[in-house]
This record gives sequence, structure tokens and C-alpha cells, in this order.
Amino acid sequence: MARRPLAAALVLAAGALVLTGCIPEPPAIPASPVQPADPDAGAPAGEANAALGETVTVDDNAGDTWSFAVTGIEENPPMEAGSPESGTRFIAFLVDGERVEGGVDFSSLFEMSVIGSDGERYAWEDTLHATAENDIFFAMDDAFTGARALIQLPEGVDPELVVLRSAYGYPAVDDVVVDVR
Repeated sequence: MARRPLAAALVLAAGALVLTGCIPEPPAIPASPVQPADPDAGAPAGEANAALGETVTVDDNAGDTWSFAVTGIEENPPMEAGSPESGTRFIAFLVDGERVEGGVDFSSLFEMSVIGSDGERYAWEDTLHATAENDIFFAMDDAFTGARALIQLPEGVDPELVVLRSAYGYPAVDDVVVDVR
């Protein structure tokens, strides 16, 4: 019976120490990792900051760095699967890339889109139902050339700007905007 009052006294004493701050609280639960930016958040720059074929290096400030160049635009790229919706067509912008640091693949690290001649933004994510030959989705290696980022554009709309946004670095990391006219 003497053990119960002793145990109760120890519990009360420990509670008092916690309340007075003598026993520190456990560390706070760390915040969740940075989530990718919303691809529709914030308008891309209206002016190009990179030229077609120019190699740029992007550090997302989260441990991944890629050097890459948008090397061209391809009308009606060769396809492995899928077809454009009625009244639209596929184009692809071609990318050469090389991982400098980190482990995240290119298509996971960058939100890719095209600004059309109608001023609208068309996202690569909207074409995940289709696969081009040498599709950028499968560019998992540390380096690749001629990977195709497939974009669906309405008939009569031409690509004007390619926008690559750092999914983990935006808005602190500027978009790469390439004039492809």
C-alpha cells in the first residue's frame, strides 16, 4: 500500500516541475517539407530571360540544381500514345538537361508550360494522358538530350514563351522564360 502514495507523489511532483518550467517540453514537431508551388499561382514574367538554346542553371534552394536549355519547338511530335483533343494539336518543346546536385528528376522539379499567342498558359501537366517519343516524363537520368515536353494548344494558337518554374523554389527562384517565336 505504501507504494501507491509514493507513486502518486512522484506523479504530482513531476507535474509541478513541468508546470513551473523545470522540465523542458518535448521539441516541436518539425514543419512539413516545402510543397511544390501551385502552377497557376502568379503570372510568369512577360519577357524572356533566356534565349532558345541558352543553357541556364537553376538552384531550387532545397537541395536540387539543374542546368538545362530549351533547344527547340516541334510541331506534331512523334507520339508513343495518346492524341490531342478535338480542335487542338500537340507541340513539344525540346530540352537538354544535366543534374548538377540533388536527386529529384527534372519533370518533378519543374512545372513546365507554354504561353500561347492568345496570352493563355498551357501546362505540361494537362497532357499526362499522352506520351511523346523521348518524353520528358521518363528523363530520370542525370543527363538527357532532346527530351520532349508535350503541350496541347488550341488550333490557331502558336507557342510564344516556354516557362519553367521551380516547383520547390518558387517564388524565391525566378521562372526561366524562353522566347520561342
